[in-house]
Amino acid sequence: MTNDLMAFVSGNELPVLSDDALADAIEQAQQTTGEGNRDTTFTQYLSFSGKTGAYALGKERDDIDPEALFLVEPMSFTDGWICWKSSKPVDRVEWSYFDQGRAVNESDLQDHGPYNSAMGEGWSSLRGLGCVALDNEMTQIKFSSNSISAKNSINDLLNEIKDRSRRGEAPIPVIHFDKQQFEAQGAKNWKPKFVVEVWLTRDSANAYANGGLTLDDMLAGVTVKKVAKKKK
Repeated sequence: MTNDLMAFVSGNELPVLSDDALADAIEQAQQTTGEGNRDTTFTQYLSFSGKTGAYALGKERDDIDPEALFLVEPMSFTDGWICWKSSKPVDRVEWSYFDQGRAVNESDLQDHGPYNSAMGEGWSSLRGLGCVALDNEMTQIKFSSNSISAKNSINDLLNEIKDRSRRGEAPIPVIHFDKQQFEAQGAKNWKPKFVVEVWLTRDSANAYANGGLTLDDMLAGVTVKKVAKKKK
């Protein structure tokens, strides 16, 4: 991971993938599930409560503006593990979704037991994504969760990125964070919902990151085509 998500978005420190290569990378990662380190790239962590339907951003646990827009970098998805004990996370291991060679097997995780299984304690698989706020502060956000419903929502977005890449369509989503209520085993719960406002090409995302495209034009769907270099 790069230390600057906008540099990440603009591709300055990223592997440059064609649409087909991105789709292939996602598909290969989905089919492969060994040491990984905790990702500390992002400046703010965002969590979601399936019981209350509330988002909590950063140390202050602020609610997130439901109208705020965020650009999701497809290469920023993460996998990992999180360990819960006494209703608190006591350990976390993460790695890039696209680098499953650094994955950690459950049997290799540190034992923080004893665990109260009735309280859901112990290690659970984790999935996350990275995004940047499209505002003046350009806040970098990391959202991750170990709940099944939240991981399914992340997987849905990831699969849509893969399918669009395969079809040669713009693969970079601009989203806002929403929520959706559902019922499971007679209880009502909430799951995060990532509402896509617009899909961007890599060139348009690069142009915005580099100041060559305004936010309004980007959200309006103005596309920027890569200019071929003239042969000498």
